[in-house]
Amino acid sequence: MTAQTQVIMDWIASLGWDDRQELGYPLSPGPYVPPSPDRLVVITGGGGPGYITEEAALDGANFQALLRGAPEDPLGAEEAAQRLDDLILRAQFPVQIDGTWIANCTRVGNGPSPLPWDVTDQRTTFTSNYTIVTGV
Repeated sequence: MTAQTQVIMDWIASLGWDDRQELGYPLSPGPYVPPSPDRLVVITGGGGPGYITEEAALDGANFQALLRGAPEDPLGAEEAAQRLDDLILRAQFPVQIDGTWIANCTRVGNGPSPLPWDVTDQRTTFTSNYTIVTGV
């Protein structure tokens, strides 16, 4: 069985997300946010509604996508966060990734939201939260 965070990262990559080290936004498992590279997406799982059908056939779990942009490029980071959000919300279902069936994925709350600005590293960070429904 593959870890759910890995399934989510592989699913996002399968949607066409550019996760190249120097040119895109590499995907990394959270909750740790490494200091480099500058441009990065960290996927962190946690919580959620649990079984969403009476017969326990579908399991809902939340995850957060944290996107950090290059220094002094807040608009580039915002654009990338919106692109990631659009990719996730427009995905086709059902799909099987790493042997796990993904039935649906929806956003929890509003679109990508900025985190407070850190003047010491000048990198803009956005987060979005989602609920992913998988077959069990």
